[in-house]
Amino acid sequence: MNHRDPATGDPRTGPQRPVVLIGPMAAGKSFLARHMSTAYGYDFVDTDQVIVSRHGVISEIFAQHGEEHFRDLEAATVAELLRDPGHAHAIVSVGGGAPIIPSVRELLRHELVAYLKVDAATVLPRISGNRTRPMLPPDPARRWQELLDARRACYEELADITLDGTRGRPVAELGADLEAQIARLRSRPPGSAPDHPQEAQA
Repeated sequence: MNHRDPATGDPRTGPQRPVVLIGPMAAGKSFLARHMSTAYGYDFVDTDQVIVSRHGVISEIFAQHGEEHFRDLEAATVAELLRDPGHAHAIVSVGGGAPIIPSVRELLRHELVAYLKVDAATVLPRISGNRTRPMLPPDPARRWQELLDARRACYEELADITLDGTRGRPVAELGADLEAQIARLRSRPPGSAPDHPQEAQA
């Protein structure tokens, strides 16, 4: 749960900050963010896409420079995008490992964060045989579950909103849930005490 001190302001109570979408790889974050752009008029920013446009394919970055170098690029990209006032009305989709970076985690404590929760059964068709995700070989299903187990507590801690993306829920349904939760949080009076994040389900 993402706790904030009301005395320092709460970005959930106003539309001046982006919404950050977190969750494991292959959860469908970019797909949902793109839907929020077309259906509700948000800007759409994907940190992995920004990194690829500037530095090349992520799997090649891992192979040539290692994971630590990629995490440095990722942290810098997230910080840049969140500072940019041009993205104030954006859904910002971040990579599955971004929230575990200490500097990124600290930034996200001050943002409105939505966690797209999925399970292995949901993502297995998306990752089987995939060769573009450098964290998954040699056993994608097992490795994906290990990564989720290691990162789940971080996702849950940061989340203001939790969306249940299991069971193949349609993106339109997830988007409607997310929009309703954003509206609910941003309608709160400034300085009001935080409540528990809501989990949107069918």
